[in-house]
Amino acid sequence: MSEYELWIYTDQTSFACTLSSLSSNNMSNIAKSTSPVAPAATKSKDWTKASTPELQSGSEDESDILDAKAKEHRQQKQVKREEKQHREEAERRARKEVEARVREEAERKAKEEVERQAREQAEKDRAEVQRRAAEVAARQRALAQEALKKRAREEPEAGPSGDQSGEVR
Repeated sequence: MSEYELWIYTDQTSFACTLSSLSSNNMSNIAKSTSPVAPAATKSKDWTKASTPELQSGSEDESDILDAKAKEHRQQKQVKREEKQHREEAERRARKEVEARVREEAERKAKEEVERQAREQAEKDRAEVQRRAAEVAARQRALAQEALKKRAREEPEAGPSGDQSGEVR
């Protein structure tokens, strides 16, 4: 039976397998296998070397290149975080502005409603005062007419007696 070594890259988009040992009976089985097999066992086992062409050249400053790539990655993540924060802040400001406008509109409508009700109540009060004034004026006229009628009834009686006393010769 053969042993397989398996490397899974961090981006998880591909993987590679190599055979540590092959036997002649397993060769036919491996050829029929559906799992991918690295064509040459000389490929690098280090995933960073396999994924970055700069490192495959065997340069002495591999750690510098890795550090630069890591720094670039951190900077990109920081830029994305800052962009997200800016978007969230803009959305938060927009929500606050909308809430403020809605609140102002509700307050304005409430104020207008209170003013309308006050005008209606003042109009009702004015109409009630006018109605009562008209009733009082009508009663006063009625009382005045009754007083005039009463005087008119009393005067004819006094009138003939006064006429009699006034005609004495």
